[in-house]
Amino acid sequence: MIQLPICPVCNEPVADQPATDWTSAYRGGGAPWWHLADNSPICAATDGSYSRVAFVEDGLPVDSETRSWLDAMSHLFAANGPSDPARLGSAITAAEHLSRWLHTTTGPFSAQLALPTPSDAASLIGHLHRTNRLLARVHVQTGSHLLDQARQAHLTGLDDDSEVRSEVIDAADDIHTWLQDAADWSAQSAQASGVAWSSARKVAALTIATSTGPTDLAESPEVHATGRPRIVAFLGGLARRLRLWAIPAKTARRGTTSPDVSQEPRELSPAHLAELIGSAFDDEAAFSPELTHTAARITGTLATYLSNCLGPARPVAIPTPQDLANLVTSLTYLTHTLISGLRHLADSPRGSESDGLDETDVALTRSSLRDAIDALRVAASHLAAVSYTAAGTDHQENQQ
Repeated sequence: MIQLPICPVCNEPVADQPATDWTSAYRGGGAPWWHLADNSPICAATDGSYSRVAFVEDGLPVDSETRSWLDAMSHLFAANGPSDPARLGSAITAAEHLSRWLHTTTGPFSAQLALPTPSDAASLIGHLHRTNRLLARVHVQTGSHLLDQARQAHLTGLDDDSEVRSEVIDAADDIHTWLQDAADWSAQSAQASGVAWSSARKVAALTIATSTGPTDLAESPEVHATGRPRIVAFLGGLARRLRLWAIPAKTARRGTTSPDVSQEPRELSPAHLAELIGSAFDDEAAFSPELTHTAARITGTLATYLSNCLGPARPVAIPTPQDLANLVTSLTYLTHTLISGLRHLADSPRGSESDGLDETDVALTRSSLRDAIDALRVAASHLAAVSYTAAGTDHQENQQ
């Protein structure tokens, strides 16, 4: 597990790297730890001396399928393990793949799955803070090491009075200066992300403390629905109106006298429409058969529209490879969401879906659902490949 340095008095994260003179602070051993929020020293103990830092586990969940891989990584790249060019190359290659995966999983769609709670986001911000501090130190150490190598004649194979050797040393000195500058910027980034991490931990703690839990929704299933009568009534005729808005203006029949349509202004835009849908079916929405049926009708209409976008309307609806990559990325997320919902249904308690069905039918239903889940999982993988290809990136590398 990841060990986090925490001030035992105020329970705030600390680091052994202050905002000033940071390159030597972690080497002296006598400097105190510093609060990330305001760069103040760690709180005093009861005897007036600096408190001893406390290390606590981050508590990140670990995927059971990757636990053995994590154990192997911890041994392969242990701090007291062997150091050689091949091992360093392996570490750099692994970091490259993980960095690309991290970039993808924090995108607008994947983040909803990878960072579902403020606590998850806070953990990631803490990782970014620690990574920035590490990069600052690596920059400095690498620059100093390269400069030392250039100054040693037996390593360069050049005579002391060689003009080439002088050029090598000058170049190494420039590199050292550039890396020092990069380190300073990384340290500033670490300071900013450290402040963000401290605040994010507070937000996560407040969110956990004030969360109401799922029972509140079950006690009053119609509260949110009745609190939005205009939106719910409007959504009653939404499927038909979506079709009309998808038709060019000269053929669209927007003059209908339907009560549902007349409740909304005629200039309602697709963007406003999407906002209303998101408001009615967000994470705080209630659940009822009526809303479920409405959501199904909307989904069917949108699926038909997307089918046209991918078919005869593609030159206009998806004119560039980037448009295609964005659309397929969205479809990948939607496919994963559908997989999750079907898995809940397939794994639901016996009897919850068996009204009017005998045991054989129930078994066949569960088997069919699992087959559908497996097929959708394969489809999601292929969609991801299409997205990466359309965006001009290497899908195999992003999968690592």
